[in-house]
Amino acid sequence: MPSSRVRQVVRSAELAAEGTARVAHVCGLAAEALRVDGVGVSVTSGPGRHNRVAATDVVSGRIEDLQVLLGQGPCVDAVSTGAPVLVDDITRPEVADRWPVFAPEAEAIGVRASFALPLVVGGLRLGAMDLYRRQVGPLRDTDVAEAQDYATAVVELLLHLQNALPETVRTTLGPGWAATSVVHQATGMVMVQLGTDGTSAFAALRARAFQEGRTLQDVAHDVLQRRTRLDGEEV
Repeated sequence: MPSSRVRQVVRSAELAAEGTARVAHVCGLAAEALRVDGVGVSVTSGPGRHNRVAATDVVSGRIEDLQVLLGQGPCVDAVSTGAPVLVDDITRPEVADRWPVFAPEAEAIGVRASFALPLVVGGLRLGAMDLYRRQVGPLRDTDVAEAQDYATAVVELLLHLQNALPETVRTTLGPGWAATSVVHQATGMVMVQLGTDGTSAFAALRARAFQEGRTLQDVAHDVLQRRTRLDGEEV
């Protein structure tokens, strides 16, 4: 049974916005309540496959996109373990050992502390909520509990959107959910091009996007439109 705070947050989002804008609204509420500098939400369509749904600012969006491209970071770990990931100082050597590419990239854009809460329904992990600060420092236990409530509110909203009627899904779910389908389809095409499995094909997509400094979704669109091949053959 959702707590009264979760119900209040969901109701506030429903009154304030439509579609995934409701998720963005919850992110904004969480950032204000928890005194963090930004909040983002990503969803997963399978192991290693994440797409951004909402972010409160440019840095939060970049944090989500980096984790999609690199396959490492707090949200990735939160989804894989089903437990919160709380890093009060991203500049520590052990954090760089844990996320050798993500940690320095995040530090370079001003992130000093990063916290991720999995979006969980029973045994199913839908994605993660990511919070960051520009200053080093932990979340208090009470803040972690409150962050969990905001993550639960996001789950409630995502499930409502997922259960929308088929004819409304395209206009309701927004770019994050649409991107999941695009990337999934492109991964299938790359599997055929490279003669490999889904995990390796998705890794190839991520690598190409990272090399070119583009989003994973843009590269996936090019693959689907046959403007890009990942097997070295000309298009």
